[in-house]
Amino acid sequence: MNFESGSEQRNSALDALKQRQKVSQTMPTLTGQQANILYTMPLQTVERLEQVLRSTLALQETIRAGMDTLATKKSLEPLATEEHLTDWLARADKIHQEICQDLRQTVSEMKEEERQAGKRREEFMRRLSELEEQFRRNWDEASARFQGKILLTLLASGILSAAVSVLMWRLLL
Repeated sequence: MNFESGSEQRNSALDALKQRQKVSQTMPTLTGQQANILYTMPLQTVERLEQVLRSTLALQETIRAGMDTLATKKSLEPLATEEHLTDWLARADKIHQEICQDLRQTVSEMKEEERQAGKRREEFMRRLSELEEQFRRNWDEASARFQGKILLTLLASGILSAAVSVLMWRLLL
């Protein structure tokens, strides 16, 4: 993870993942994939997590900036009033609440995606079972028809060979 101070904070791993997904529009191959759980998540979930991360980093920067100004006794004098401290805490709390809300929403979206994936998996397994059952029925029907034709063929060939044998016997006599 890359942290840059300033107005824009970057996460190079997330940026690289987003760039790769935009270019290829497919999941990476097993040979090209690094061990990273972000590859298994849908792009919108990764983007949502990136927003949460950026909010967390912004809160961290706000706290760091606040700590820098609180570091000396002289810098404490303008902030020494209860009103200033309360305002600072309220802003930090607001950012914290937004992060918590974003995390709850992200978790909820991930649970919904998992639920949808489970439904798709169950539908696939149900359809696969239906196809297997249909294949077995078709196989049993084909086997039964084939066995019936084998009996008919053997019986016909037996009658035909008997007739040929009788004709051959008459010709020879």
